[in-house]
Amino acid sequence: MNTCFCKFPLAAALLAAASLAQAAGPLQLTEHPRNPQPMRWDTSKPIQVYTDIGPLTYRDDGSVFLSNAQADKITAFALKQWSDVPTSTWKAVTDPARFKKFSQVAGVGVDVKDGDTAKRVYGQPLEGGIYVIYDQNGQVIEEYFGVPKDQVLGIAFAEIAEDRDGDGYPETIVKATAVMNGYVVPHEPVPADQPWMPPPDVDGKRIAGVFTHEFGHAINLSHSQVNGTMAYFSHPGYYEAYPGVPGCVPALHSWRDEDPSAKKIDPKYIETMFPFIDPTFPDANGRNAGYEQSTVDRSDDMAGISDLYPSATYAKTRGSIAGTLFLKDGRTPYGGINIVARNIADPLGDAISAMSGDKTQGLVGPDGRFRINNLKPGQKYLLYLEEIVAGGYPTTPTALVSEAEYWNSNEQSNAANDRACSTSAITAEAGVTKTANFYFNGYKDGVQYTPVVYGFLGSMSKDGERAAGWIDNKPFVWDAKNGVTWAPDGVVGVNTSITRDGRKLIVQADLDGRVIGADWEGLPMKTNSATIWDTRTGGLTDLGSLNRDRCGGSSQIGYSSSYGWALDSTGRTAVGTAYVDRNGDGSCEGGWSGDSTIGGEIIPFIWTAGRGMRALSLEGIDLTTEPWHRAHAVSADGRVVLGNSNFMKAYAWIDEGRPVDLYKAVGAVDGYAMTPDAGRVALNTEKDGVVFWNANKGSKSSAFTKFKQMQWCVDMPLLGLDISCETEGAAAIQQQFGPIPVQVADISDDGKVMIGSAGLWFSGLRGVMWLEDIGWIQLADFFRTQGVAEAYRYGLDGPGSMNAAGNEIVGGIPGYPMSWYVDLKKAFVCKHGNSTEVSFPAEFVDEVKRGARMGRCEHLRIAAR
Repeated sequence: MNTCFCKFPLAAALLAAASLAQAAGPLQLTEHPRNPQPMRWDTSKPIQVYTDIGPLTYRDDGSVFLSNAQADKITAFALKQWSDVPTSTWKAVTDPARFKKFSQVAGVGVDVKDGDTAKRVYGQPLEGGIYVIYDQNGQVIEEYFGVPKDQVLGIAFAEIAEDRDGDGYPETIVKATAVMNGYVVPHEPVPADQPWMPPPDVDGKRIAGVFTHEFGHAINLSHSQVNGTMAYFSHPGYYEAYPGVPGCVPALHSWRDEDPSAKKIDPKYIETMFPFIDPTFPDANGRNAGYEQSTVDRSDDMAGISDLYPSATYAKTRGSIAGTLFLKDGRTPYGGINIVARNIADPLGDAISAMSGDKTQGLVGPDGRFRINNLKPGQKYLLYLEEIVAGGYPTTPTALVSEAEYWNSNEQSNAANDRACSTSAITAEAGVTKTANFYFNGYKDGVQYTPVVYGFLGSMSKDGERAAGWIDNKPFVWDAKNGVTWAPDGVVGVNTSITRDGRKLIVQADLDGRVIGADWEGLPMKTNSATIWDTRTGGLTDLGSLNRDRCGGSSQIGYSSSYGWALDSTGRTAVGTAYVDRNGDGSCEGGWSGDSTIGGEIIPFIWTAGRGMRALSLEGIDLTTEPWHRAHAVSADGRVVLGNSNFMKAYAWIDEGRPVDLYKAVGAVDGYAMTPDAGRVALNTEKDGVVFWNANKGSKSSAFTKFKQMQWCVDMPLLGLDISCETEGAAAIQQQFGPIPVQVADISDDGKVMIGSAGLWFSGLRGVMWLEDIGWIQLADFFRTQGVAEAYRYGLDGPGSMNAAGNEIVGGIPGYPMSWYVDLKKAFVCKHGNSTEVSFPAEFVDEVKRGARMGRCEHLRIAAR
């Protein structure tokens, strides 16, 4: 008989709610290449249970807090929850007197309490059944599994399976293990001076939810997301979760939220298999999620176990909904999205979910199929899509590359005809499976919005074919035809500027392996320096430093003797930050560390092929008040360099001459984007918003061009710092803050299109686009009126770069490692009541100037409503 030791699945860990979720589908499948099936227990007799011989946890003084007998009682309670589901055949021994103790099992015989003793259980055949470890101090969690004991409450999974059907792939579970972390159990009285501490869990009722959840994994149930996101993560003004599609139903918030006006969910509705739990604090009414999640009384959990171990009457007495989730092309299946059915009459108490593709988990290719069972006959259900929020799953959660929506009988991809809030109730019938396919909303013409890579894309070749980015400090190139190419080992960087032809990138590397000292742990400290990576040949060119690698500056990528920021069109010119030791103290960060008497140790550099690296002039600048400078952009021909000092003043260098003080000239604080000839340089100023500078005209007043800017409270609200447009009034806000600042990321070659992020960090950033003769447009508004449903949820608030023509963009969301490619070559205007596709940007702008409205007529009408 073929036997396998199953892999440790990520989804088996239950996380503390303080860390950062499908009815629970199968956790582990067989390895059959064409027809994987869920692993299952043999339910012809109750599953034997083996329990540890020590207590669950101790008090701080070393005395027992929850004894072995109490732990066994909690185990029996939790197993009984699953064993008593009437539509399931799965049963376990639930009488503590019939549990077998580890001392009775040959090969174990000890109290399992650390990594070494855990090896007597894990990976050993032993006798068939479920083995329950009481990890008194969290040592098994940390020493055997290598995870923090204060973040993981328990780990369980089916460990050994046998091939009993003779197909060569083990499918019958014969042994499972579960470790319960006693370290996290509140066990001390609340000190008078620390009333915020959790009260002791004297009878283990709060930790019982962890037991029930972990035994769900031992049964082979995955995680589940139905009501848990509302209960744990939803807070007004922060993140809001909904019992349906956002914008169609009001949000529900955590029962723990302190806002008295917040509409809160009762913790009794949390599904047991949600991957987060709080077994510590009861609320003001004595309710606790750990206790509520210890009972298996939610439709979703009962569906999970009944789907795996159905009773003879389960399918005959319950209704089902099945279908496939497709992309907007109507052909390509899409997995990893949560699909929820809610009973209209009891939307929280009777809700069941499934994850598209959860029955194959990506093992047989793209799979968008889903099936939801355990529906009550005669009841009406609404079906909708949502993303998985957090937690571990055997089916990889994916981004909702369209808008969240309800299913309706007119289900289709046309975003105007298939509105997100349009619903059609599905009436459940006993023994009948209703079909409900989903199609992501989106158009095949007009603006195309495509997710391309998990990472941050920030620089695009001017033909639009390639873009440079990074993830976890590792640079890469995304190619429209060939996908992602990673930088060579040892290469790091986050300022991955790419040349116009997409061939070369500015990165960081340590090519000489020079050790310049020891870090605070006494480990050898190496320094990297600005480097050019030729992606065609794989070659690396070290740009060197101005201090012979003797010192540098520290950042998220390590210790750098020079730091590259940008390249010209061919990669023959590079600019960035260099470090020098002006006063001979062995440090190169004078002024940055707070000592303003030392300036000029962090300076701008320019490097050119053949001449190497040299410092740009700081002549005329008071280095005691402006102690550090950088160069961060360069024109296509390498003549004009942009930079700033102390994040406060913008400077430029033309043909390596004296610095041009752009702050003094026009109040500019920074600037990154310019046309190839630097005839239009987009400067971000303090009082006038974005101002154009023609670098070819020097710094005289005629070189600068001002134009209309976005205004607070008119184009965008101001929120935060206890002020708002409503409390202060638009005029006062405008007088105090001036126009909305825009960080321009890129500009088209003709200077007629710009993209960037508008706003302030504390008030939120929004992606914007500027079109000559039209002005500023919020990208979210542009995408919505164009009917780009894929952008409704993720609206490109962090646009990174564009092609030469200004009709291809890459970017993402500030701080979120996901990037999109936007094809703007065609867009729609509403002309004489008809949606008309035109070329972008020239024809689009001309039509709007002649009176057409921006967008599809259908979506302009939707927006008006």
